Amino acid sequence: MTRLVRLSVLAVASAALVACGGGAKLGGGKEGAAQAFFEASQPAGKNSAQGSAMQRLASGVTLGAETVACTHGGSVKLSLDLSSFDSTDTDSASFGFELEYDDCNEDGVNEYDGKMKMLFDFAGTPDSAFMSLRFKGKLNINGEIDDHLEVDITQSVSLVDMGAATGSVTVKLKGTIKTSQETHTYNDEAITITVGGALPAEVDGNS
Repeated sequence: MTRLVRLSVLAVASAALVACGGGAKLGGGKEGAAQAFFEASQPAGKNSAQGSAMQRLASGVTLGAETVACTHGGSVKLSLDLSSFDSTDTDSASFGFELEYDDCNEDGVNEYDGKMKMLFDFAGTPDSAFMSLRFKGKLNINGEIDDHLEVDITQSVSLVDMGAATGSVTVKLKGTIKTSQETHTYNDEAITITVGGALPAEVDGNS
């Protein structure tokens, strides 16, 4: 009887762990959410000899769609979408994309899944040094972090920084990033991010 009770307790505990997920919630407040979002946005800016995927799609070098490999496995599929988010976004110098994440792993420990739309605004040519990118959608994070990002935000960043593999970069954010715990609002705020750094975990219910 005692053995049966112990087995029942173990079964309940195991079920609770599965229900709660394997990782911690995302911590770090606004900076942590910005870091997770920037990490997710990086595959679109990865460069090859022909430029980044969004550059190639916008310039017509690649037609329709292109799949980008993430640093530590998985991928992001970029599809050209000429429709805007809404009528106020319509701009002759804008290109729309849909980003579809399939276990995209940029930091070696966390994977992103889900979809976002991205509007790429540039002045002059698609290879402008500084870009304004609007993102809208939801991504799930699985790994050391078990959370999600629901974004409606504009990120201003240099093309070089977006494709950076190491070091620190500064991005400017305007809009909102929601996680399972908090909603963060950014008002043209400059955030410095360590590329490839570990995502911060929530500790004892605090960011």
